[in-house]
Amino acid sequence: MLSTLTIISIFTEIFAAGIMLGGGIGFLKQYFVARKNKDAILGFIFVNFFVYVAATIVSQMMFNSGFDLSQRIFVHKGIYLSLAVSAFLFWVFLIERFELKKLRLTNVVVALLSGWFIYCIAQSPVSLIYREGVSESIVSFASYLPLKPFFSLIVFALVVAAFLSALKNKQGQRVLAFYLAASAGLLLLALLFSYYYLCLAQASCLMLSWLCVLLSFVGFLLSELIPPTAPEAEHPLSFFRTRMLFKLILIFVLLVVILFETTTLATINISKQALSKSIFSGYSQMASNLAFNVRKLPAEQLPAGLQQLAQESRVGSGGLAYFVNDKGELIAHPDKKRALQRESMLANEAVRQILAGRAGNGQFKDELGDWVVGAYLPLKGIGGMVVQEPLFSAYAELRRLETNSLLFVIMGIILTSLVGIFFAHSIERPIKELIQGTEALACGNLKARVTVDSLDEMGKLAKAFNSMTKDLCESQERLVLSEKLASLGTMAAGMAHEIKNPLVSVRTFTQVLEQKWEDPEYRKKFSAIVPHEIERINRIAGSLLKFGRPMKPELSRVDLNTLLDEVLLLFESECKKNNVRVTKNLTSLPKVKGDAGQLQQVLVNIVKNAIEAMGQSGGELIVKSDVGQVIRLGRMQREGRKVGEEMVWGEERALDKPIQVVFVEVTDTGEGIAEENLKSLFDPFFTTKMTGTGMGLPITLRIVEEHNGSIKVRSQRGKGTTFIITLPYD
Repeated sequence: MLSTLTIISIFTEIFAAGIMLGGGIGFLKQYFVARKNKDAILGFIFVNFFVYVAATIVSQMMFNSGFDLSQRIFVHKGIYLSLAVSAFLFWVFLIERFELKKLRLTNVVVALLSGWFIYCIAQSPVSLIYREGVSESIVSFASYLPLKPFFSLIVFALVVAAFLSALKNKQGQRVLAFYLAASAGLLLLALLFSYYYLCLAQASCLMLSWLCVLLSFVGFLLSELIPPTAPEAEHPLSFFRTRMLFKLILIFVLLVVILFETTTLATINISKQALSKSIFSGYSQMASNLAFNVRKLPAEQLPAGLQQLAQESRVGSGGLAYFVNDKGELIAHPDKKRALQRESMLANEAVRQILAGRAGNGQFKDELGDWVVGAYLPLKGIGGMVVQEPLFSAYAELRRLETNSLLFVIMGIILTSLVGIFFAHSIERPIKELIQGTEALACGNLKARVTVDSLDEMGKLAKAFNSMTKDLCESQERLVLSEKLASLGTMAAGMAHEIKNPLVSVRTFTQVLEQKWEDPEYRKKFSAIVPHEIERINRIAGSLLKFGRPMKPELSRVDLNTLLDEVLLLFESECKKNNVRVTKNLTSLPKVKGDAGQLQQVLVNIVKNAIEAMGQSGGELIVKSDVGQVIRLGRMQREGRKVGEEMVWGEERALDKPIQVVFVEVTDTGEGIAEENLKSLFDPFFTTKMTGTGMGLPITLRIVEEHNGSIKVRSQRGKGTTFIITLPYD
């Protein structure tokens, strides 16, 4: 019969097993994404310990159900095999986690030791010793097997390594390293409590041991699942509040476990009390029946009759009935030799109660100090009688009740947990979709849509979100057109003067055409100058018309150098007006696949901003193009990083393999961009101009990203700004 603390320990084991299985799956999934060896090792550690805990629960249920000893020994050997494998995995994790490359050869040594332990476990005979009220046995191997000290030594090494790492690191890395050290320390504490259980046979020690195991693996989960650079790294427990899924699962599972545990404990205790009363009443009834038979015996047949009754009485599967005299000596016993020797039974608690003239039933210690269940009854003229049965057989029905209840609870927890996780996922998925949609919207992607097909509030919210983004997309198209028209108006105002110069030349030549047509020198100049000036006017007008056309995406092979020449031609008068010197350094480029009109708008926006950044004081506009290969793409992000004396604002995203790209670099010698403005440079509607819309650069970024490219910005106050556009080509 299990104590209340033992049942709580079993529930703790169940909860720990769930954490281990979930954590193992999580780390293995993370390995297939990030390909870090430590994640795979941690995944196997969690799964291996899940097997360890699950096998422990199975062995407890097997004991309570009365399985054969050989079957229980087989399961316990599996438990110890799992511990040997865990020792090796923890050592490999220690080497990989702290990148101790010089110690990697020790993996072979530890593997050999673990293999030797596995061999000894498989070959050595085992004995199991059970304690009353606790279903977890003491496992004793025939030969000394220092597996737990070996495992403890490896875990202690992990504690030391994690603690030293915490002292060397700062901020989030330090906190996570301390969590790792504390988690390994809790595992050592669990082993210490299990040792005390062996010595003291206290169920409380076993419960504390499993509680430490549970907390230890929660700590391992937090210390290794949270990235060191994440905000939650400094407060790991807040990680459980970062996702709705964690909150829902924790709340649901905890409620289920607590509800099942309290209900089961109450049910088992009530059932045990009722069944115990029934068992005790049965022993009392048996004692009363024997007393009735004793009274019917004639005086001359009393000794022989008592012996016959003691031998014929059947008390359960392993019990017995015996009679004592008023001195506490056996006068009748199933073992006739003991009765003939008049063995003293004063060490038996029931016999002492009989000599005191009291009858009763329940649990008491026999003459050997072992707990038994039964009833005792004083008999007039004889002394008294005792009916007793060993606890193991007496409480067989109670153990079956406990086992069935616990199995029912375990299956219920597993089923409800799976259902809870499913519903938690079904709630989190639309929320996650909406978050991704809003993040995409914040980054300027107005084509983002949320695919939530539920009919509840989430579905209605998703429909409202999609409708909003559709309206915003239409509004953005109008803003893009207005931005283009604003740029077109700025260029047209300056180019009117630029067109006027060649028109003056053409008008002068045409005015004297009739008088000087016969002059060969005049005709030569006319043929050289007039067509050239007309072609110049035609190019300017053509570029303006091309830029002013509505944006209809048309993918083609685009020469970026040609686009740069056209854009610089459009801004030629603006550069002259603002005393801006243009320096071109264009390399022969392969053609990229894209929309010429959209890419031209990208270049117009950046060149226009560069000219405006230099103001009336003028400066130098440097335009470069080049071809190369990259393994990372720089995308705009919120936080910058220091590179030399410059701040580079771009997230470096690693690619699967190097790609061929073309670069367009536009540099101005203006005042540069203030750091506080850099953070919001590509945010929609952010502008520092009095007449700006704040949509030029967001549109530029969107177009570049739609062409699978990226933008990186370097700016230093007082030294100008550089925009680097990267576009891939086949």
